[in-house]
Amino acid sequence: MAVTNWLIDKSAYTRLVASPDAQAWVERIERGLVRMSTVTRLQIGYSFRNGPQARSESGAPPLALMPLEYLTPAAEDRAVDVQLQLADRGLHRAPAIPDLLVAAVAEMAGLTVLALDTDFDLIAQVTGQAVERLRR
Repeated sequence: MAVTNWLIDKSAYTRLVASPDAQAWVERIERGLVRMSTVTRLQIGYSFRNGPQARSESGAPPLALMPLEYLTPAAEDRAVDVQLQLADRGLHRAPAIPDLLVAAVAEMAGLTVLALDTDFDLIAQVTGQAVERLRR
């Protein structure tokens, strides 16, 4: 039986505790099954009010328990390629740039995107990659 590993997007991260599946996600995070891209980490960091909050939350669960999945040149190239394929359909302005990068990181690493953001469903129409929506 294959074990699924996820790459969490900011849309899912910010609503994780409100999900009816919150406890299951906490357990998966504790088991190291949920990763985070540097793009998402930067988006979360942008939301902090000040340095003390940033340091406190960055060093505490759940954020501190999620291994980082780094951008690579191949992932950046893939994001550009997917954007071009979306442009062929007239949809290149639909997904946010961070979502293209997160999706590319997940695809290159063989991870399932965990999100609420519908941009990932659109991206998956081009890539065929796995996307799981966080239950609300």
